[in-house]
Amino acid sequence: MKRICQLLFLSLLVAGCSSKPEVKYVFYFIGDGMGVNEVIGTNLYNEANGLGTVNFTQFPVLNFITTVSANSLVTDSSAAGTALASGVKINNSVVGVDPDGNPVSNLTEWAHAAGFGTGVATSVGVNHATPASFVAHTDKRSSYEEISNQMIASPVDFMAGSTFLTDRGSGHDAALFEQKADSAGIAVYKGAEAIRGLDLTKERVVCLSGKAEDSLPYAIDRKEDDTQLSDFTEAGIRYLESRYGKKGFFFMVEGGKVDYAGHANDAATCFQEVNDLAKSVDLALAFLKRYPKETLILITADHETGGLMLGSGRYEMHPDLLSGQHASVDAVTEKFREAFFPEDKPFKAPTWDAVKAFFAENLGLWGVAEVSERMEQQLKEVYDRTFGKGGDRNLSESNLYSENYRLVAEMVRSVDRIAGYQWSFGSHSGSPVGLYVIGACAEEFNTVKDNTEIAPLIARLAGYAK
Repeated sequence: MKRICQLLFLSLLVAGCSSKPEVKYVFYFIGDGMGVNEVIGTNLYNEANGLGTVNFTQFPVLNFITTVSANSLVTDSSAAGTALASGVKINNSVVGVDPDGNPVSNLTEWAHAAGFGTGVATSVGVNHATPASFVAHTDKRSSYEEISNQMIASPVDFMAGSTFLTDRGSGHDAALFEQKADSAGIAVYKGAEAIRGLDLTKERVVCLSGKAEDSLPYAIDRKEDDTQLSDFTEAGIRYLESRYGKKGFFFMVEGGKVDYAGHANDAATCFQEVNDLAKSVDLALAFLKRYPKETLILITADHETGGLMLGSGRYEMHPDLLSGQHASVDAVTEKFREAFFPEDKPFKAPTWDAVKAFFAENLGLWGVAEVSERMEQQLKEVYDRTFGKGGDRNLSESNLYSENYRLVAEMVRSVDRIAGYQWSFGSHSGSPVGLYVIGACAEEFNTVKDNTEIAPLIARLAGYAK
């Protein structure tokens, strides 16, 4: 798109900011788990595979921020989300409550108090840690039902996510909270088609995926009828502009599944999630083009996930070798189960050649990506532990959000290493993350060094009531 129309006349958009609030429309994008290497790695992947540059890497303000929480040098999403939403350091696993047990106010509350429209959207559960950080206050991020009740009772105008997550063992399902939202006068829209036709006159709106899923499908696995983050973003922009076009609005959008792919150590899936977030950023950039002097767009992350390294021991990288991967590690696990553990047939151990052919088709190994003798021997050992005499057919490994066959997970990591990407572990790191800013008063964020500095600065620039 012509380098995003030369990034919308950058010289104009980074002009000086007066003492009077100039920002009316705030877009706050958070790539959960999207560290600097995830973004750079995506650009390398895109360049090698004929895709465009990640739009926000071309913004005029490129900065780095630290992410530590109140009680740990490595944060979790709820503590980081709260810091990004409120400017206050809190403990891990807590949402919107400081270390002394006091609720901390946040951007949606400040914006609403000043008469602005407010919205939160995510590709995971609408009451997951990051969106919850902009609405709720509880000492346990896992208290999904308490968070749902607080979100329904809140004044936030627009909320969107895959579903309402429920507490483990409660016996409840998402339908209970959909009914509660409806009873509270909130219009509930389910599925992409319904969301596209939402009634802009409704007082409050919740948009959900319409399928029985805890999160939206990964972009790499998406089917034609799947709801996607850009559906939520487009609907939120239409709704908030229609109702608050004159006053202004605050809209937080989370690409939550960058984090899921990091926990799963799946580079191709991770990079496509970064690209998927960039699709929603494109919608905000189109809005910025219409209101260049009044719109502010920020993209950052709560933390990095997986300790992604650019380089796997050799002084070279070949991101084009990821082009043979056509599904996430989760989806490949399901295909593996269907291929080698069919429910309607007696089990018969597959040959090593049959397994190699499966991964050649689904991941490009022994095809697009050549496998060394040493690596093949290592993979063959996992195969033997799975299918050999006395093997464990259910040999698996778990991460925070999924469980996959160990052989599948090792194959995916092998593709990554061959391409030049390597993961350190399956959890969060304490690495700084990027801050990418464009629009009105963007230059004010050049001096930001920590995640707690963003929310108060947004509030000052937009004139929110704290």
